[in-house]
Formats: sequence, C-alpha cells, structure tokens
Amino acid sequence: MSNEFERLMDDLDPEQGGPLLTLTSKERHDVARFIEKLRQWGRYNTIMTDLSPFLTDAKTVIEGELSREILQYAKETGEFPVNMVDFIKTQPKPLWHIWENSQKMRDLMTRAAIRFIEMNDDISTNRINEIFPQLARKIYKTILTGPYLGRAKQSFERMGDEPY
Repeated sequence: MSNEFERLMDDLDPEQGGPLLTLTSKERHDVARFIEKLRQWGRYNTIMTDLSPFLTDAKTVIEGELSREILQYAKETGEFPVNMVDFIKTQPKPLWHIWENSQKMRDLMTRAAIRFIEMNDDISTNRINEIFPQLARKIYKTILTGPYLGRAKQSFERMGDEPY
C-alpha cells in the first residue's frame, strides 16, 4: 500500500465523519443494527474483539465459529450437508439477523470500499480487496463510538426483537 494511501486511510477521522462518509445514512443504520445483533448474540465482546470480519463475510465466520455445533446438529438430525437455515433457527435469535443480513453487509461494504477508492485512488479489484477489510474495521470502530449504535438499540427496544 502506498504511503499516500496509508495517509488517506489514517485521515478517516471519526470526528470529521471518517469512514462513515463512505456510507449513506441508511447504510450507517443497517451496519449499526447488524453490530447491535452481534452484541445481543453475546458470543463476543463487541468492544474488545475485532468483529469487522462479520461485516465482510459473516456466513463464513459463523460457519467457522459454530463448526462444533453444526457437526453436533448433523449428528442429531442425520442430515448432511446441514440445512443452515434450519440450523441457524436452533441458535440464539440475534444470529438469524446476522445470517440473513450477511450478504447485505458484504454488498454494503463493497460499495463503501468502491466509493472510498473513487474519491482517492484508481479502482481495481486488487485495490478493493486490499481496502475492503481495512475500511470495515474502521467503520466498525466508528459505529461503536458514534450515535448509530444507540439508535439501533432504541429501535430494537421499540419494535421488540425480530422473530425468525
């Protein structure tokens, strides 16, 4: 990564809008809702753990994290390959939101990376793949410290938890 590009990534200052400038208002709220569901799932400390891989490929992360539970489910049901939708429904409710919105988050983060590159650099697949996880990490940290997570919590409290 060029020094110029590293500087641009470092300049994504949360107090000036930072990486959130690459997201629309609706996308910011979608990410905050997703992060709130990660927090509700309770499997991770959302402040201390880098959960940005969930923003870039949640289904793969979930499958890796729950591999033991998936194997146990396959053994109990005699089903292989496992129907992941049925399996996810046996897990804590917040996981359903994460699973169902995995591709939406991936698409959203890809668009954010493309917007960032368009503002600052030449677009190429390699560049997008390079920036994608870095931008996800910065957006994740910014959402945790900004107003969006609080709004997502309030929204869930008003609407109640989403059913499967």
